[in-house]
Amino acid sequence: MMFLELYVPRGTYSADQLRRLAESLTMKQLLTHVDAIRDVIDASEGSSANPGVLDFLESINHVVVHEIGTWIVGGRALGPAEPPRYVARVYVPGPWRKPLSPFFIASITRALAQADPEPERCYREPVVEVQVVGVPEGGYGVFGRVVGETALIEMISEAKTDTPVPDDPEVLIDPVCGMVAGDMVATLEHDGTTYGFCSLGCRRHFADKLAEEAAR
Repeated sequence: MMFLELYVPRGTYSADQLRRLAESLTMKQLLTHVDAIRDVIDASEGSSANPGVLDFLESINHVVVHEIGTWIVGGRALGPAEPPRYVARVYVPGPWRKPLSPFFIASITRALAQADPEPERCYREPVVEVQVVGVPEGGYGVFGRVVGETALIEMISEAKTDTPVPDDPEVLIDPVCGMVAGDMVATLEHDGTTYGFCSLGCRRHFADKLAEEAAR
């Protein structure tokens, strides 16, 4: 799950511009910035998300835009003719907050800079603030029930589609979510095979499945 809310001063953008701005903050659009922010997020060349997983994440991704009538910065109200300010808040599962923060901060800032009348100021002045909030375990639900990290990873795994085997032996495919990357967060050796994982959550899920199979 990902819920992203963006706050902008009222009157900064037209309704159509706000819609396009919201669309630029969807998961699929944020991922288009990966190549440009690769150094910031420490992602390896050729990293990519599984198409099926990406479609699933997009289906539970919500983006809303709030227009704020009164905006105080530095003890004074922003005037209608002043350049816009932005505050973006992203909610993700608690265990994912720290590893995902660099990606969201860099990609959201880049998306907002592209929409801003003066893109460079988004990196020169503190006009874009991005907050990544971790939702505690048990604090998220869909289908009328609580969905924890384990259940969410199970949904992601079920959404995974087949991924072509990379030519480069150094590039691994996360067996849980299908993420392709040369630099994995964690690995696990099993029956002479090294498995790579994009997150500790995926590794735990895979290890638990192996333990369940061994216990049968």
